[in-house]
Amino acid sequence: MRVVSANASESTRTVSQLFAASTPPAVTPTIVPAPPETVMKPADPYVELKRVIAGRGLLERSPRRQIVPSAGHALLLAAIIVGITFTRGTWWVLLWTAPAALLFGQIGFLAHDATHNQILHTSRANYILSVLLFNLGLGGSRGWWAERHNTHHAQPNRLGVDPDIEGGVVAVTDSQARESRGFVRFMIRNQGRTIAPLLSLSALQIRAYSALFIKARSLRNPRAELALFAVHYAVYVTALVFVLGVGGGLLFAAVHQLLLGLYLGAAFLPNHFGMTVLMPGDQLDFLPRQVVTARNLRAGRVTDYFFGPLGCQIEHHLFPAMPRHNLRAAGPIVRQVCQEQGILYRETSPREAFAQVYRHLRSVGRAAIRPAQVAEVDRSA
Repeated sequence: MRVVSANASESTRTVSQLFAASTPPAVTPTIVPAPPETVMKPADPYVELKRVIAGRGLLERSPRRQIVPSAGHALLLAAIIVGITFTRGTWWVLLWTAPAALLFGQIGFLAHDATHNQILHTSRANYILSVLLFNLGLGGSRGWWAERHNTHHAQPNRLGVDPDIEGGVVAVTDSQARESRGFVRFMIRNQGRTIAPLLSLSALQIRAYSALFIKARSLRNPRAELALFAVHYAVYVTALVFVLGVGGGLLFAAVHQLLLGLYLGAAFLPNHFGMTVLMPGDQLDFLPRQVVTARNLRAGRVTDYFFGPLGCQIEHHLFPAMPRHNLRAAGPIVRQVCQEQGILYRETSPREAFAQVYRHLRSVGRAAIRPAQVAEVDRSA
């Protein structure tokens, strides 16, 4: 804490001299008491961190940085189209579902960045781009995702608030596991084994929630979202059926969506699972709240490509509008501040991150096992 005090004698002397120069000698000078000590509150470490980050230009957008990645997406799309055309009528065509899932996942990362105002210079331009990417490119609802994701960003890993850890058939705390019942309890008890199949359904889940949201909730531009949402499916299904036939087209779409769900789910899974979970009454300032609930993945070209902006989860949560290409540069600055403030900053390899998530899921799943079943489970393990 910095304490700034006024020098009483200096203040008195200055005022006395001023009075002596401006009043007759017979008048006794008025003595002005020194002001009380002023105690300055310590600067918020996040405010100081943001000042440094902004001073280095790491929050500035650069649309030109998207030219090369976008060209890569276009080339991948062309390769997929050519590949499907030459292998149609054979089982080999299903091999193209994997690169198609990769392409859609990369489009999803771009949509994520646009929603956070990271790509173009104005919020309006980013909004238009995000709607085009989400609704037309992916067949989801930008409005639904933005509402859910913004809530998650405000209170990550907080029970009762963060929608990413509420409900469903996956538990992140022992209390959630113990309170589960019926089929949900069965799934949580086995969540270490069922997480991969569940992730594969996440793309279908996103589409279902998006459709319900568009139908039931008011959006910023409901007609545009609905129209682009419908156009996506009309083009996607029609193109596949036209090229591969009804059966082949629907099979390709099913495998593609399952792989896409697995890819997106795997990209999001290491971000917060197995990290600190906040109870409703826990009080943490913004900086520690965003850092201790997130996990970074160690830098690498392959990692940064496949996980997009999600590999730098800590920096992304601290500065959601920071362009993706600046996240790694911000890392050392954030780590230094966290070290000075005594905040645990965690970064690991993708392999170790998935291992930690798996161990956490299994550990929590055991809480859903009734005491009489524990010994049986231990023997079978």
